[in-house]
Amino acid sequence: MKLNMASMALLAASLSSTSSLVCAFTRPANHRGALTTLSKLHFSSTKEPTQQQQSTIRRRKAFKQNTATLLSRASTFTNYKDGALFLSTTEESTTTAVNGASASSDESNLDNLFPNKNKSIIDLPPRMRFAPSPTGSLHVGGARTALYNWLVAKKGQLDFVEGDGGFVLRVEDTDVARSTKESEDSVLADLSWLGLTWDEGPNTPLAKYGPYRQSERSTLYSKIANSLIESGKAYPCFSTPEELDAMKARMEAEGIPPRYDGTWRDADPEVVKAKIDAGDPYTVRFKVPAGARVVIDDAVRGTVSWDAEATVGDFILL
Repeated sequence: MKLNMASMALLAASLSSTSSLVCAFTRPANHRGALTTLSKLHFSSTKEPTQQQQSTIRRRKAFKQNTATLLSRASTFTNYKDGALFLSTTEESTTTAVNGASASSDESNLDNLFPNKNKSIIDLPPRMRFAPSPTGSLHVGGARTALYNWLVAKKGQLDFVEGDGGFVLRVEDTDVARSTKESEDSVLADLSWLGLTWDEGPNTPLAKYGPYRQSERSTLYSKIANSLIESGKAYPCFSTPEELDAMKARMEAEGIPPRYDGTWRDADPEVVKAKIDAGDPYTVRFKVPAGARVVIDDAVRGTVSWDAEATVGDFILL
């Protein structure tokens, strides 16, 4: 169901009864007016501006290039290709990024690709991702999620003026059979019409964390997956869809949660190599340690834990 004025009115009404949030969602003629309204929700009403308000004013006055300017600059680069970081191919761009990250250390050291590793999210500016699938039109539920992420991202940018916080749009085009460029353009146009503009996305080629289409990051993911296989944390799985369906049916009949039974977890390395050399298709599964329990410190729910082996098993990475 494609968004229309009636559905937008219902969505805005369901989200909040305050005119301020509705104003921010339906995008007034002056888009910066939405940010002004939001600032009134979060800051004090004293006559003298607070330090946060002063920072906000300085930030709004700072020059910010629009997408047209960025694309114009990007087009001057040799072999520029949208979404490929100015290089001739996406594979070249992601390979260069990975090699650059590990140039000063061992080839398998990919820590530089994860700058926020071991850092608390409470101390970092929020980077809020919205990841639509370009297999159809934007739905009301997706717009609602995008709105909340956009609001948190904009508030974070007011609090962390110099940080990397922002609203990030990453296109989940991994469903090759159903994804289309027309659907992607439609979703981006709907988000723009709603005023939910993004700071990073497939049409911001100068952003430093691209590419922003999943299909353009395959080389990067393959590199990381191979490093996990080499370190014994993942393995190739050659189980066919028919075998997986039979496995699931058997577990359901036995009354246990369906999960991969580890057929290829400890397979003979020679057999695995022979199948790879023969070109047999395979997935890469994460090797969940026996009895592993995942414990995370969630910013909203506090400490959360679950039995990884019993609930998800050796899940597919790639």
